[in-house]
Amino acid sequence: MVPETTANQILDNIITHLQGDYGIRRYLGDSYWCANYKKKLPPQERTRDWSESIEERDRLLADGEQAQWCVFDPILSIIFGLKFQHHQQPQDLQQQIYYLNRSLGQLTGKDSEFGEFKCPELYHREDDSYVSSDATPLLWTQANLAVALNMMETSLSVGVKN
Repeated sequence: MVPETTANQILDNIITHLQGDYGIRRYLGDSYWCANYKKKLPPQERTRDWSESIEERDRLLADGEQAQWCVFDPILSIIFGLKFQHHQQPQDLQQQIYYLNRSLGQLTGKDSEFGEFKCPELYHREDDSYVSSDATPLLWTQANLAVALNMMETSLSVGVKN
């Protein structure tokens, strides 16, 4: 367990440096599912073990073209829920709600090739729009969202003390 000040700094760094419009990047410079990944790599290359030649895949990435993962927003909602339940600060509840809403907003829509209301692994750019990856639905994202919804229910039962 890390001290609370360190945990808060980690949260701030994630929000400041990794959060995108559609999800949260795994790390800066992550080339996995970068923009137009399907066009840049044939299917057999997309899932290959890049550990020996990650620099080769990294050459596909341009600034701002990283995939944005859906698995992390529910985790942030859970973390802010735990903070709220411990400290009962309204700003923690607001952050919990914000990240839960981001998580719900990541569910696939009617136009998705995978169907509606699926939890994607990530969103990546194809040409001029963001689409969910082939790993849709992703059960890890779905499980995290289920825990985040449960955590919200708990926070709402706790309420805000003045």
